Amino acid sequence: MKTITMITLAAVMPTLSLANESWTGFNAGLQLSTIDVSEGNNDNGNAALGLHAGYLHDFDGYVIGGELTYDAGAEVESGGKAEKVDTVRLKFKGGHVFGRTYLYGLIGYANIDGGSKSEDGYSAGFGVTYRAADRVLVGLEYLRDTYDTSGDDITADSVALRVSYKF
Repeated sequence: MKTITMITLAAVMPTLSLANESWTGFNAGLQLSTIDVSEGNNDNGNAALGLHAGYLHDFDGYVIGGELTYDAGAEVESGGKAEKVDTVRLKFKGGHVFGRTYLYGLIGYANIDGGSKSEDGYSAGFGVTYRAADRVLVGLEYLRDTYDTSGDDITADSVALRVSYKF
């Protein structure tokens, strides 16, 4: 009987530690994005690798926070030549937790920099993050960045697969 009790406790223990875990705290990680950048008649789809760091605060199931992200490697075709661009975003996100899943919407500032061209704009989107382990978060996020330029406007749609470590 003692052996059965010990095996049952060992099997249930990871679930018990996650049941009361708060989302409050800092997190940082990597993201792999597919980005579709459109400028005028040009449309480029490619991949980018990025970093993100942020803070979340849990208000009894409602979670808000901020995050800074950096993506590198996307290309924009301008004037007949492709140019690598970096994207920096400062985002505010808020949503609700359902068990181990956090659903959220977000808005924020975005900057796209290609060396010869740098534009400021805004970002909006939504995402889902799943607590895979005590400190490991896995997520999927959709963003639309809009840049109002003096010439053709630039829009960028991205879908990012994210892995974070919660401190």
